[in-house]
Amino acid sequence: MKKTLFILIAILVAVYLILSALGSGGEYPAEKLLYHAMKANQKIIANPDVVPPALFASVEKKLQAVFEKYPKTNAAKAAHMVLAEFYLVNKKYDKSLQALDTIIGLYKKEPAILSKAYFLKGNIYERQNQWNKALKEYETVRDKYRETTLGFQIPIYIGNYYSSKGRDAEAAKVYNEAVTFYGEIEKQNRGKGLGYLASGFLADSYMRLKKYEEAGKVVEDTIENYPSKMTYLQYLPRVELIYVKKLQRPDKAIEIYTKVKEKTTDKKLKEFLDKKIEALKGKGNMDSR
Repeated sequence: MKKTLFILIAILVAVYLILSALGSGGEYPAEKLLYHAMKANQKIIANPDVVPPALFASVEKKLQAVFEKYPKTNAAKAAHMVLAEFYLVNKKYDKSLQALDTIIGLYKKEPAILSKAYFLKGNIYERQNQWNKALKEYETVRDKYRETTLGFQIPIYIGNYYSSKGRDAEAAKVYNEAVTFYGEIEKQNRGKGLGYLASGFLADSYMRLKKYEEAGKVVEDTIENYPSKMTYLQYLPRVELIYVKKLQRPDKAIEIYTKVKEKTTDKKLKEFLDKKIEALKGKGNMDSR
């Protein structure tokens, strides 16, 4: 988890650096402060089990200085979030919650930041075994910020929580709700990037419910509705998983492979599909003996 959170921090910092390079010329002093704070933080990440109080205080002070001295900069946004995550990683949960509430109050018009703040609040409560509180925060991300990266993932995340605890009935209920959630987004955004993204989560929701026929239909529709090399590369493995391995319907896989082969102009993909089709036909002949 610590490694994951550090990666999230690094991504957020990278985003802010790009934004500052594109626009604001007054970012440089704030950037320097943030850079030094992050450099010190790396020492903590390298040895998180033994954090000298002086080092902890130094990182905390440097991050606070960024948004106190340069509150209008992109660096300040990053520093607020890094500080909240810094507290979380070091199990200073009360301080992390305070920092996240500050973020929510400051950045009311920034869905990506808000969705992450609410998600991290949920994560803190989950770590403290306060699932009802965590669920409330996760549902806020799902309901208010559904078109953010985290908002998209939350329905599956909640379902996976129940599944991991052996609460299968609750998991099934959430996955069924996820089907509706992603299905509506795909329908409203068909032909767009958001619709494509929703299709993938919709198929995954059906897979978790072991509704393989429905999952296969989503995969087939996605290949039809979003024809591109990227779609083929991402969805053809799902065709094999669902129709060959789960449903044992190689004939359907062959049908889809053939349609893709007719549409694509990619020579290597055609050759790949030819091999897949021949292999499945050969398997079918063997099975019929």
